Amino acid sequence: MPPKGGNAKKESGRAKKAENEAKKNAAAEAERERKEAEQWSQGGKAKKDKEDKEEKRKAELARKAENARLLAEEEASVAAKVKAAPKAGAKKAAPAKKEVKPAGPGAIAAGGGLGAVSAAADVDVDDGAPKEVESFTATGIDNALDLLEVVNAKMDKASIGSKAADLERHPERRVKGAFEAYKERELPKARAEHPGLRLQQYHDLLWKQFQKSPENPFNQTTVSYDASKEERVEALKKKHAEVAQRLKEKSS
Repeated sequence: MPPKGGNAKKESGRAKKAENEAKKNAAAEAERERKEAEQWSQGGKAKKDKEDKEEKRKAELARKAENARLLAEEEASVAAKVKAAPKAGAKKAAPAKKEVKPAGPGAIAAGGGLGAVSAAADVDVDDGAPKEVESFTATGIDNALDLLEVVNAKMDKASIGSKAADLERHPERRVKGAFEAYKERELPKARAEHPGLRLQQYHDLLWKQFQKSPENPFNQTTVSYDASKEERVEALKKKHAEVAQRLKEKSS
């Protein structure tokens, strides 16, 4: 007969072996997670510099918008004070062309924020009958900034040439860094909205969102590396026209 307790020792040995195997697997998984987290955290300082630059750009646009609103209010106030009734027998002055003032800055100052901006297009007066007014509406921070950039853009030859010279010629060189900055900023939000996913799943989710983000260099105005000055200027004008068309309110 086999000695008593033999089966118990064997079962105990199996349980201990299984426990050690589970610990080993858990340690390997923890190490893999640590390495992935470490890879995600690399290059944080460079990404932060890029984010700071973007924040400064947005702040500058908001500042220009507020200045435009204040200027419009000041000019309207001065015009109301100096306006006087025409003298008897004086010739009626021809209707003057109304100066264009973007409504977007006013919307920001009124409390709508950059999330809801409207802008009015030019109004020409011809024989006393105003032409149809074009208006634009932007919802969301990205659309609002696009609209402000268009309505506040200087379209003289020198300004257009300067902006055209800065157009992106190699978006493929910046897309990796841009995505890393986007991922670092959006990861906490993704974890809150989709708890329990693995790091690679969060990575795939954020990459899919990044494809439609204006932060993606491929979604920005780009030209080929050997584009001529005329081609860069044309690309910039086309971008402005596309933004205006996209945010233009449709008449009911």
